[in-house]
Amino acid sequence: MSESGRALNCRLKLEAAKLMFEHMMLDFQDERKFRYFLDAFLALARSVPHILKSEFHNETSLAGWYEHRAMEFYSSRVVKLLVEMRNISLKEHTPMMVTTAAVSFSLNAIIGDNPDTKKISTEGDTENMETTSPKASAGWTAPKIVSYSFDELPTWFDENPDVMYLCRKYLDELEKLVAEAEKMVGRKVLGYE
Repeated sequence: MSESGRALNCRLKLEAAKLMFEHMMLDFQDERKFRYFLDAFLALARSVPHILKSEFHNETSLAGWYEHRAMEFYSSRVVKLLVEMRNISLKEHTPMMVTTAAVSFSLNAIIGDNPDTKKISTEGDTENMETTSPKASAGWTAPKIVSYSFDELPTWFDENPDVMYLCRKYLDELEKLVAEAEKMVGRKVLGYE
């Protein structure tokens, strides 16, 4: 809590970024909505340290703490990458992603009562499965998106490019930064600084 007894504005932006992350999870199968929420997440998350800096700029001890802590925060490879992705999002286009989808099937539903479903040649090769059985199509599920990965990675970034993984790590870093800031403000209000 700040001296006026209300939450720091950076906490409010952080909570809004968390909400966009939740929407990314909820609308994971809708690539269009996922991209909209990713754009909003990147903008909101990026604003957290800027707002924190502006909240602390009038207090010398808090501003000093922020400058030191910001150097540490921005040294994270994940933070650097997502700041870059936000810049691309804001100034050029939604970051390019590779979408990975998977299909599953039930072998029992495909084969069913029709033993002619699987044909094997005399050489042991499996031939195309042809069937008129309605059970064949019933065994397959519609493709489901299993991951999104950033496609436009800078050469210095060689970690997991999974969007949800990186956004979660970024949120964790932001949470630590804001929690430390709230402690600093609390110490100042209580007269420990």
